[in-house]
Amino acid sequence: MTTPGKSGTAPRRRRRTRRIVISLVVLIGLLVAADFGAAAVFEYQVSKRAREQFHLTDDPSVKVNGFSFLAQAISGEYDHVSIDAKGVPVQDTLRDLEVHVDLMGVIAPLGDLVSGTLQGVRVREVEGQVRVKASDVTRAILQNENPLVSSITNLTIDPVSEQDARSDPDERTDEEQAAAERAEELEDDDDTQAGARICATGDIGGEETDFCAFGLITLVDAKANFVPSRLELRNSVLGSGQLPPQFEAGILQMLKVTLDPGELPFTVTPTAVNVEPGVLSVKGKAFDVVLGGSGA
Repeated sequence: MTTPGKSGTAPRRRRRTRRIVISLVVLIGLLVAADFGAAAVFEYQVSKRAREQFHLTDDPSVKVNGFSFLAQAISGEYDHVSIDAKGVPVQDTLRDLEVHVDLMGVIAPLGDLVSGTLQGVRVREVEGQVRVKASDVTRAILQNENPLVSSITNLTIDPVSEQDARSDPDERTDEEQAAAERAEELEDDDDTQAGARICATGDIGGEETDFCAFGLITLVDAKANFVPSRLELRNSVLGSGQLPPQFEAGILQMLKVTLDPGELPFTVTPTAVNVEPGVLSVKGKAFDVVLGGSGA
């Protein structure tokens, strides 16, 4: 037997639950859409000001990090905003720089953002980085004319320890190798020098030769200086042997370059150099800066 008045209760309860679930899904969807929309408006405002400050022809990419843009917008402060610009030219040699900026503690009141009256965007801390790619390093090296080398192609950049940049690991004694390993453990990514290996194919004396130069990238007067200390041949008419001393000294001198990436964004003072696969970079920090407006 069924209890009178009970037969329709369960279906009605299921329909009511389903309506509530659907309503929540729609509400969440609207909130997510509003969050993305508001974030897009903010990113456009920051991108426009960054374009003016970097003197770019195109708007850079801007991303607001962290969960829920609206929650940050209500407070008027954004934890982490990143800006990326590519293909930034500096003088004739460096034509394809990449600029990456991390803004921490970005202050932009929601009312000014919505009304469109937002002027200067205040930032508590800025970390800026300018990255020089292999194509620009090749152009810089070719400016150092050397009658022994008529061309350089296929240039690559890789990080090595400062110890390996100074001396060949295969030629060290056990004690020297142990000392090198201890020194490597103390190396810091945020330092004014870093080890680098630059390899390329060059026409040396009419023979196509693969070689690698090892040396230090050093930050001097906001510029990155590469000074090679040793050269390795990978294939040539000499096999994997050595060039005559005067040839090797000339090539090492040719590979000695100074890269001037220009001023870092937002008057950031360069404090460190870094080496990544395919890239040499200069970076630094600044505090309490203004993006756009009268304080720019």
